[in-house]
Amino acid sequence: MKDMTWIKGQPSPYELHDLTHFPDWRGLIVWDAFFNNLTSGLMVIIALTALGTARVFGWLLPYALILAFLILAVDLVLLVADLGDPWRFLHSLRVFRPTSPLSVGVWALTGYAICLFLAILTTWVPALFGVPHAVGLHMAMAARMFTTLAALCAAAVICYKGVVFSCTSQPGVKNARWLTAFMVSDSLLMGCGLYMCLAVFLGAGIANAWLMVPFHILLLIRFGTFWLLWLDVAPRARRMHRSNAFIFIMVYIVGGIIAAALACKGGQPGILAAAALVLITGVCERGWIIGLTRPL
Repeated sequence: MKDMTWIKGQPSPYELHDLTHFPDWRGLIVWDAFFNNLTSGLMVIIALTALGTARVFGWLLPYALILAFLILAVDLVLLVADLGDPWRFLHSLRVFRPTSPLSVGVWALTGYAICLFLAILTTWVPALFGVPHAVGLHMAMAARMFTTLAALCAAAVICYKGVVFSCTSQPGVKNARWLTAFMVSDSLLMGCGLYMCLAVFLGAGIANAWLMVPFHILLLIRFGTFWLLWLDVAPRARRMHRSNAFIFIMVYIVGGIIAAALACKGGQPGILAAAALVLITGVCERGWIIGLTRPL
């Protein structure tokens, strides 16, 4: 007997539910996305400031590189734990597919880790062990080169993280055309905030004077990109979250207006508090985004 699955005038059964396989994304992927964006954004900020304005940020460079590497190490541990099999990451390095966001992301993350390690090596060896002047000059040039390469790889890593979420066709994020733009701006904002904290702890007040304007510009950009992201995912967000008021309060008030005011008028304690609010907001944002991918 013929199975009359398709009925004229009635919706197809395929239209009634999501067809994609729901990933087992829980808290681990939230922290992976957070630390991945944090270290990548910090690395880009490091390169733009330390290499562009060396007289102000040059002496912060060695400490900032180590901080970025430590965060990267945490992210790699979380990523491998999320994959469930450590060899899956290495298997992705066997072939490079420039048309695959996952392949590009894995290679970019690997290149970032290698270049960042070499940047640390060429920066700290002359300072700790002392080398002849000519060797020191060559190592300084190598440190600048590896720092630049690490920043370029970090930029690719940021873009990959947004693309890999949306291109997986997972419900809730498959139409999030502005997800990558949001993650890029948010990563740079979190990296800038963390860099300001490092400058406070190391007593570099002049560095924060230079970072204040970029910090507020990135806040404004995050406002705009989050609103565009919301327009993409609003129908899903209303179904998946009981209330979306919390995320708007975090993005626009707690991690936005309050953070901006503290950074401007709060002195060094205010800068630390503003950066903390921005980072806490970053965790909440990623938890909200991953929440969109849950099955109904």
